[in-house]
This record gives sequence, structure tokens and C-alpha cells, in this order.
Amino acid sequence: MRTTLECLSDYDPVLLRAIAERRGAELSTAHQPEMATELAAALLAPESVDEAVQWLSDAEREALDLLMANGGRMRIHRFEQRAGPIRRFGPGSLAREAPWRSPTSAAEGLWYRGMIGRGFAEEAGTAVEFVFVPTDLRPLLPAPRARQAPFAVPQAEFPHRVAPGDARAIDDTCTLLSLAYAGALSQSGGQLAEEAVEHAAPRLLDPNPERTRLLYHLARSAGLLHVQGRAVHLAREPARDWLKQARAQQLRVLQEAWRGDHTWNDLWHVPSIRCEETGWHNDPVAGRAAILDLVGRCPAGTWLSIGGFVDTVHAQVVDYLRPDGDFESWYIRDARSGEFLTGLESWDQVEGALLTWVLSGPLHWLGIVSLGYREGWEKATAFSITPWGAALLGQPGPRPADADAEPEPAHVSADATVTLARMASLSDRFQLARIAEWRASGEEYVFAITPSSLGQALGAGIEEERIERFLARVAADAVPAAALARLRAWASRYGDVRLRRVAVLETRSPQVMAELRAHGRIGPYLRQALSPTMVVVREADWETVIRELQQAGYLPEIIER
Repeated sequence: MRTTLECLSDYDPVLLRAIAERRGAELSTAHQPEMATELAAALLAPESVDEAVQWLSDAEREALDLLMANGGRMRIHRFEQRAGPIRRFGPGSLAREAPWRSPTSAAEGLWYRGMIGRGFAEEAGTAVEFVFVPTDLRPLLPAPRARQAPFAVPQAEFPHRVAPGDARAIDDTCTLLSLAYAGALSQSGGQLAEEAVEHAAPRLLDPNPERTRLLYHLARSAGLLHVQGRAVHLAREPARDWLKQARAQQLRVLQEAWRGDHTWNDLWHVPSIRCEETGWHNDPVAGRAAILDLVGRCPAGTWLSIGGFVDTVHAQVVDYLRPDGDFESWYIRDARSGEFLTGLESWDQVEGALLTWVLSGPLHWLGIVSLGYREGWEKATAFSITPWGAALLGQPGPRPADADAEPEPAHVSADATVTLARMASLSDRFQLARIAEWRASGEEYVFAITPSSLGQALGAGIEEERIERFLARVAADAVPAAALARLRAWASRYGDVRLRRVAVLETRSPQVMAELRAHGRIGPYLRQALSPTMVVVREADWETVIRELQQAGYLPEIIER
């Protein structure tokens, strides 16, 4: 920041005379450089500083203390939120209106006493405007009477109903991976397709569509899934490694994926607002880091008011989402009225709504906070940081209760229905989903091995003996003989009948077929003869055969399936 003389050197003579009048200083010259030098000396005289401090109003002294408590400088929008605005005047209007004689705010009172300056500095690659106490004035001022108020969020009564923040996100992510393996997921418009969301819903512990889209997005961000066109595929090796990890690590992978994901913008998912694509942008990672920092200032394990949290942030860190203080250039509308939401007066509808949504959405879905509800209320009114959340936020606390839980062995019934505890290994549940059909999700997952599911498993190269060994391991060797007999009977009939997808090439006459059979580039693709004029072509060779026929001068009539 700058010295008193450096500040005054930029001021118009009208403003210099205004400050001199306010501080009772006499100027002997009308030449701007000499005026600035003479006034700087007068303002820094110890007796002048002491007198100026004594004449400060209570509001002005509080504003000065606030600046000094923050190292002598603050972003201008944050300072003006607490101390009021400093109006901007040109030399002509300044001389006419003489605002120094009746300042309208504490900040303006300090400005016309020459006790604060304004300037720009670079912060995180952005030019930010600050209000500051000149560096040579700071040592002459008394120590601030009180530090800035602590970040204290009001506590809430113990809620009537609690939605615990736990590790269910990893259970539902495992389900999504199983569906991807089965080819049951698709993408549209950069996110999980609506039909896939609906298909997954009955299998999930929490079918909230927005939560499902987030978990899918995080599974992609963590490298567990990849997309080709509309099709969603399992990334086999990363997914296998994740499925074998401890539950705490599995959840941390999802939490860290959310924390560092530039492609998931929480602001754009707040349901009460609508962000418009007009070229502006916010930094979702920086905003998320700021929110996690604010939540991390709260004590874990205590029920706190969500509304009180929002109010505390508004009072102390109003610019958590916009560190450059620009509250005007973002194009955001109220989702209901369609009106643009700009300026600090829209803070509750934008920044406040984002805080509420992140607390009740991603932070809850990822096990970082539990939510509390008043009797009869549909929206959460309180939150409490969980042990999972405390671990992420770097706070001391106990290990999560289910982090090291030892599940009961699976139960296999005589009809080959398998019941697996939710706390069982996700790797085991994923393997079970490869050989059995889903039946139910909850604290227990129920799957049924059927002829259809067994046929698909055998077709994927999973041997029947391997399935028996898997069931014996997860059920602690308590697999009924009747269940094994069923599996063996079904497996023994595997391959008695074969179905193969093929294409059929048909010619007008046996002579044309003979020509194709003898052709060096076409003949090798012609398989089993169905008649003198019809032959099987592998489906994988379809495009190649068409190309070779055309190059050989044949013009095939293509009948699509």
C-alpha cells in the first residue's frame, strides 16, 4: 500500500483543501505538488493524529479499528459493507456540494480526514480495489479497541427429524458402476440421460435425481467411468481398485473429486436461480473451497442453524463467492420471476441460496454434514458436521461409526437368492451384480441368480466353478446344496442352443454367388451357405464387405435391419 504523501499526490486541489479544512490545517500554497507535501506533513504530526482520533465518531472509530484489525487494509466492498460507501465526486461537484462538512458514512468521515486511501492491488491474478490506512500513519494510531467478531454461528435446537450424513454415496456409486458394466447407462447433453436416471432410481438408497447426476459426474471425474458417444462404460482397472478400497477411502475419493472438479458448477444447480450463458463465469473450485473453509470454522458434532450460518457469512465474508467484489456483471435470474439478480441487495437470492443448497445438497450427499428438520418442515433448518466431514475439513474427531464395521456373511437361500449386508465389501456386491439380478436395496441388498443372469455370466467368461467359490466365500461356506444343484443344472444346459448375430448376403443368381466366392478380397468374408444364393457374413465385417463390393464394381442393395 502507499504512504500519506503518495495518496495526496494523486488528489485534486479541491480535495486537498477539503481534507485540510476537516483537519484544521493551513495551506500556504495553491500549487498541487507543494499542497500535497505540506498537507502530508501536517496530517502526520503526532498531535494532529491524536486530535483527529479523539474527534472521530463512534462509527468512524469502529471503522478505523476494523481496518487496523485487518492489517490496515480491506477490500473496498467488504469495508463499505461495514462502514458505508465513499461517494465519488468530480472536482466541480465536490466544490459545490462540500460533502466533507456532512459525511454520510463512517468511511466517508475517515476519507475526508485523510486517514484512509483507496487503491488497487493484484490478488489471485485479479486486480482488486482496497481501502487502506497509509503505511506511515499506521504506527501513529492507537491499537484497535477490539478484534473482528469471531465467526460464530448460532446453535440450533436438537431437530425433530435427522437425515444423517453417512457413506451411502459410495453404495449408490457402486450401483451406478454395476449398471454401467451391464450397459444400462447412457449420457445426453453432458450428463446422465433422463432414462438412465429413472432406471437407476429404484436401485438407489437415495433416488434424488440431482444427487444421482452428481454421483455419476463424480464417478466420471474420478476416472471410474468413461463415455463413448452416448454409451457409458466402466473403466475397469480404476473401478476395480476403487471397489477394493476401505469405505473411508472410497468416500474420500468422491469428496475430493467434488472439491477439485472444474466441470461441476454448484451455482448452476441452485434450483431457485437460473444462470445465463452470456460470457461471464465464476470459479466453481474457488467458490467450493471458500464454502468448505467457512463450514470448517464451525464446530463438529454441534447442531447449527442454516439460516444463522448464512447470516454470519453475509456479515463477515460477503465476498466469499466473488473475491473481486463484482456484484454487477453476473447474468443470473430469479427462476420464478425471471428478474435479474444483481448487486449486494441480491446476495440472499444468489450467495445465500448457494450456501443453503450446498449444505443440503452436495455436503449432505457426500456425508460431510447431517441435516436437521423441524416438525412438519420439508426443508432442513440445521446442520451438524459429521465425523466423515471433520476428517475432510481437517478437524479432530472420532472415526465414523461405520468406517470399520464388520458385516455379517451373506445369506444364500435354496432358490439361489443372495442377501448381502450394505456394509459388505463393495467389490463383493459388484461381483454379485455380475452374476445375479437385482431385487432390493437398503440395509441389505438382495439379488437372485436366475437362468438368465447365469447365462449372461457364463457368456462373459465367468465359469460356474468360480461362481460357486465366490458364493462360498461371501456366505462363509453356508451355501445350501439345493442352490448349488440349481446352478449346476442350469450351467449344464449352457451352449445346448446358440444364437449368433450375423448379416446375410444374397445374390440374384448362383452364378453371382460363385463370382463372389472366387473373388480374392470378397470371398474370405463369406461364411456359411444358407442356400445357393444366400450366405452368412459376420456382423463385424458388414461395413468392410460393403466397401469391397463397391470397389469391385458391385452395387449392393442394402436392407437395414
